[in-house]
Amino acid sequence: MGNGAVIIAGTLDTKSEEIGYVRSALEKRGRRVIVIDCGILGRPTLAADFPREAVAKAGGGDLAALVARRDRETALPVMIAGLERILGELLAKGEVAGFLGIGGGTNAALAATAFRMMPFGLPKMLVSTVACGNTRPFVGIKDALLFHSVVDILGLNTFLRSILDRAVAAMDAMLALDTATSARSGRGCVGLTSFGSTTEGAEHALAILQPEGLEVLGFHARGVGGEAMEALIREERIDAVLDLTTTEVADELVGGICSAGPNRLEAAGERGLPQVILPGAVDMVNFGPRATVPERFRGRSFVSHTPLATLMRTTPEENVEIARFIARKLNAAKGPVAVVLPLGGFSAYDRKGGPFWDPAADDAFRNTIRAELASDIPVIDVDAHINDRATIEAATSLLIDMINTKKNEARP
Repeated sequence: MGNGAVIIAGTLDTKSEEIGYVRSALEKRGRRVIVIDCGILGRPTLAADFPREAVAKAGGGDLAALVARRDRETALPVMIAGLERILGELLAKGEVAGFLGIGGGTNAALAATAFRMMPFGLPKMLVSTVACGNTRPFVGIKDALLFHSVVDILGLNTFLRSILDRAVAAMDAMLALDTATSARSGRGCVGLTSFGSTTEGAEHALAILQPEGLEVLGFHARGVGGEAMEALIREERIDAVLDLTTTEVADELVGGICSAGPNRLEAAGERGLPQVILPGAVDMVNFGPRATVPERFRGRSFVSHTPLATLMRTTPEENVEIARFIARKLNAAKGPVAVVLPLGGFSAYDRKGGPFWDPAADDAFRNTIRAELASDIPVIDVDAHINDRATIEAATSLLIDMINTKKNEARP
């Protein structure tokens, strides 16, 4: 990781002892450390490379005024903004080798800020009690390591020292790796979305694309997966997209828990990358355990995929809106696009005799997307199920042709 430093951003008014211990342990291993103090109310007992006064100023605030108000709700956004500015400058200078956060909810919020800013490949770690629970708000789409501290970060003791020692060893080991995340192999990298109910199709795609010399990055389309793919496309780590599983759009529009947000299906189009789109699992909306399904959906058709995952069949009306959303995004694409429509069903549950088999709902999607897509975007019907090899052969053939013939010109 060159001469970069491990950044430790935390609240030194409450975590000076613990952060000081970690800094010393990293320095004993030959690692350079930069400490950024984002504490507010109390006085720190550890000297920081960027003291809290500097962080508040960088965030557009005045520390004395923040302390006088004694309002954490007002102060924390200022300190987060200051951390963003300071860390951004350090990243721009190549000064950052990794990030390590230590503490509870406030320090986890600081770590989440850092994680969002840091590129894939740089080590990111949070040692915290919040590492056990809903971690999506902290990890987001990034390759961060969460280390559950078990005990609160509230003064050093034998147990916590053992936790921190192992966290330091893990950070040191990650720093020693040459990950070479920017290296490209073969003829390029394809982003491939998949889901439990489209896994068979994804496996067929992998078996076809890899022998062509294409590296394939698979993304589990549970919200974070789609977001991660969009982010990696924007970071220019992906060269083409086989969007086999667009189910996240259903969750975004209907109200499921696996939405990838309103910007799904935008990054590849903005970059002009070749992309082939299929309606994988748009026949379903995702929820957690059955008891968590909102009351407004009472009476709908459900499948318990696992005890923790409940699937709800989409209606014809919902499929019309899903198709319109996808068509709108594809019409804005700058590069080559094609859509493949399997006539035998969109997921493992949506096939003749299956619990989600509903030809009218599937036709609503197919008819709408045909009508809404721009005339220069080809739509290919395949008389097969989405997981059948025939469907995947049609989709991969289109994508490989786009890549081989370098059809990367702007669409008219």
